[in-house]
Amino acid sequence: MKSRFLITILALWVLSLSAQAQEYERKLSPRGKEKARQEQMRAATQKEEKPKIQYPLLNGLMIGVDLFDPAARLFGQKYGAYQVSAELNLYNRFFPIWEIGIGSAKDTPEDQNFTYEGKPALYNRIGMNYNFRYGSESPNFFYVGIRYGFSSFTYDITDISINSPYWDQTFQENILDQKSTAHWLEFVGGIRVKIIDNLYMGWSIRYKRTLSVSKTPQASPWYIPGFGTKDSNFGFAYTLSYNIPIRSKLKPKKTEQAISPLNP
Repeated sequence: MKSRFLITILALWVLSLSAQAQEYERKLSPRGKEKARQEQMRAATQKEEKPKIQYPLLNGLMIGVDLFDPAARLFGQKYGAYQVSAELNLYNRFFPIWEIGIGSAKDTPEDQNFTYEGKPALYNRIGMNYNFRYGSESPNFFYVGIRYGFSSFTYDITDISINSPYWDQTFQENILDQKSTAHWLEFVGGIRVKIIDNLYMGWSIRYKRTLSVSKTPQASPWYIPGFGTKDSNFGFAYTLSYNIPIRSKLKPKKTEQAISPLNP
């Protein structure tokens, strides 16, 4: 009985090895390879692809206020601006922006012999931000942008100390009601994060270059509203913004599956 049982087990094992060898040969054959490749392609096409995020043309209107200069003035800075901004969200990718504010100054620059008083004046900046995270479901932004700024303003230069070696005296002079117009460019990089609901906060750094600044025969401006001091090419901003959820109708693309972040 034992020998018959062992013979039966041995026969089954041999048949199993033969079937595995035939299957291996079938896979190695050109026909087998082609069939295996077709099966892999069929399995790949049947896999469920994750839908792409699609945003509408108009995805919101963001109103913001810059808190950096007001905070700096609280800590003793003698010049600065109060600024608000309006920014459209297009496809969560392009953000045309308008920044408007009032800037002024009253300071005696270090190592200078005068006091500069820039009277409150309006300035404007227009430009565009580009969001690198436009295809993400995250509500946060990482962006770069460009601005064109301009301002027309009036300033006084007072308490100008003039030393006279001849008379051995110091005279005080004033240059009043000087008018100027300035144009400049700014290159911006920053981040913006969602705090709660539609409220955001953000930080940005700006590199600034003047295009033109008008002068008078008597003087040139030391402070430009919206730009800052004339010899400073870098600026910073800390903003609080509220996103007004104004959205256009979403039109899904016909050629690919898409979902809206508003209606997942």
